[in-house]
Amino acid sequence: MARLIVIFGVTGTQGSSVARVFLDEPGWKIRGVTRDPSKPASKALEAKGIEIVRGDLDDPSSLTTAVQGADVIFGNTAFSDAFITMPADVVAQLRPGQTVRQWCYELELRQGENLADAVATVDGLDRFVWSSLSDATKWSKGTYKGIYHFDSKAHVVDYIYKTHPKLAEKMSILQMGVFATNWKWGQAAVPWEKVDGTMKLKVPGSGDIPIPLVVPSDCGYLVRALVQAPPGTNLLAFGDRMLWADYVALWSKTTGVPATFEKTTVAEHAKLSPNGYGEQVGEMYAYFQDFGYDGSDPSVVHVQHLRERGIDVPTTSIKHYIESEDWSQLGTASP
Repeated sequence: MARLIVIFGVTGTQGSSVARVFLDEPGWKIRGVTRDPSKPASKALEAKGIEIVRGDLDDPSSLTTAVQGADVIFGNTAFSDAFITMPADVVAQLRPGQTVRQWCYELELRQGENLADAVATVDGLDRFVWSSLSDATKWSKGTYKGIYHFDSKAHVVDYIYKTHPKLAEKMSILQMGVFATNWKWGQAAVPWEKVDGTMKLKVPGSGDIPIPLVVPSDCGYLVRALVQAPPGTNLLAFGDRMLWADYVALWSKTTGVPATFEKTTVAEHAKLSPNGYGEQVGEMYAYFQDFGYDGSDPSVVHVQHLRERGIDVPTTSIKHYIESEDWSQLGTASP
């Protein structure tokens, strides 16, 4: 009898990758959850044989209906882009002294809690894979309190352990490394700039700690591996882990374009984008360099740990990604 995997955000970067991998796995049925089943991306997945259902993270009853009968659930949320776009309707909702970044944190945390509450109602659930990130405030001992898009996901994990201990026993965590594709969001996301014909990457942080880099389309293979691994696995996933300076050297050698690396500060990075977006991203980079991407959390394991258990986990090397990418828009404000 086929097992059912329910995928939240099935039309998104991570969810669509999970759907693609499980479509090729025998013995699985797929149900994709999305806010709008009528949009073209949803219809395209439906045409491939995926059951598409409505599920709104702000509508708990829709989530409870969407997950019933699941054997495996992949859950993920997206940090609102309101902290970039600053829409007037969000600004109007702010409490005195509250920033849009904090509003976005509370929104994602609430949505993650709604998702967890729904998943906890499923009888017979075998595995819940939660796409999370490290608790930057905790692991930096309060040095970096403004990396809200990390903390919001990590605090959903805390909520599950506190509120749904039975679900926690069935949960594994996927921490995707730095997306190798993030440069496509522009300089505030990945601070490349062109100086006298040479590309320069300027990253905040004082340390020299290897950074986990991952190609996001690998997400489906990583989720499949966590379904095969014991529950409780906290996986930091990457294709390669390297110093920023070594990444720049590899990029330059592979593309043939001269490139250099330079350390900078959070304050300098904050100038790349107003309204706190540049500052939040700058703090994130500094956190990586000062405390590590995972904050040196002792519970974290890497892909090699799963491979040593005999679990197949294909990942894309960063060299291969660089070779296959069109870099013509690199260094522009908004590629």
